[in-house]
Amino acid sequence: MPRTLSDERLNRVQYVSMTDYIRNMDALEDFEDKMLFTTRYLLAYGAEERDVPLAEAIHIAKMKIAEASAKMRENEIMIPDEVVNPHISDEEDAPNRLFMIEPVTYLQNEANRLLMQEANDGVSQESQNRINNYQLMSAVLMNGVNSGLPNQISELDIEPTARDVETRLKAKYGGARELEQAYNAAKPGFFSRLFSSSSRVYHNLDEAYNAFKNPDHALYGNMNALDKAATEYLKHCFPRWNPKNGMISKSAIERLSGNKKAGAMFSLNILKSTAEQRQTEPVYEAIITANLQKRADNEAQAGDEVLEEFQQNVLKDVLNEENELDSSQAEKEYHDNFVDGPEVEDDEPNLE
Repeated sequence: MPRTLSDERLNRVQYVSMTDYIRNMDALEDFEDKMLFTTRYLLAYGAEERDVPLAEAIHIAKMKIAEASAKMRENEIMIPDEVVNPHISDEEDAPNRLFMIEPVTYLQNEANRLLMQEANDGVSQESQNRINNYQLMSAVLMNGVNSGLPNQISELDIEPTARDVETRLKAKYGGARELEQAYNAAKPGFFSRLFSSSSRVYHNLDEAYNAFKNPDHALYGNMNALDKAATEYLKHCFPRWNPKNGMISKSAIERLSGNKKAGAMFSLNILKSTAEQRQTEPVYEAIITANLQKRADNEAQAGDEVLEEFQQNVLKDVLNEENELDSSQAEKEYHDNFVDGPEVEDDEPNLE
């Protein structure tokens, strides 16, 4: 798909929340648009308190870029793991790969590039405001480096499943507060808890959902257990529904009412979120692992080349010293032939 985001629209990007970011990302189709929008959105984060810490915002953005990469890989064959955008050259893809393994460095580079661009374009009030914002974000990133921001981002790559699925659920409902309201709306009422079988299937769903989010529980981040509970709830609501025939439709759920409707929608959104996570997570891990390995290999190769050059220089110095010694010895031996020795008596007879 061709780009649809103009520079004018990009210049108007403001940070609202990561739920807002995800919804805008999902509305974009072109990968370049997604990357440009992601860059501007993160650079608009600023220094004030936001809905999530900066490290988490960057992690979520990396997740969405990996998701875009996963979708482009669907109809491709034999794409190297380190590739982010398979539709461009390796050189053009380099900034995308840098974002995935060194997002702070990438954002610092982009902040500096945009600063120079704004300065060259001439200073209007709007341009000056953007310059101030980029300067602020550059300082925030530098402070982040000093306070361990890169490590905080890397730590979020460890066991991301539960956090990422929760992030997807928040986006589907419009935010953390809206998700909490939807969760509470699905709870059975008093009489349902006493007399309805809905209470049992909801209890199973509730337990699976809370276990999924609990790092101390054996089922933490277990999408299979969560999917099973959500599917059972939907089968309870729609006894004739066969999961093998595809996802239940949203329009079917709309015909329900009360907490049963809320529980069915909650279950549907869980299944959609875990499906998205299953598609994205392997690609995310592959991109990160392959690029870190490639960087390590390049550094090792560079180290080997430095060592080889050092050894060659040492060998050259040794040979030069040996040549100098050989030359000095030859010169000495040559001069020894002309050194005056002791006087030798003339043994020839005196003819007088």
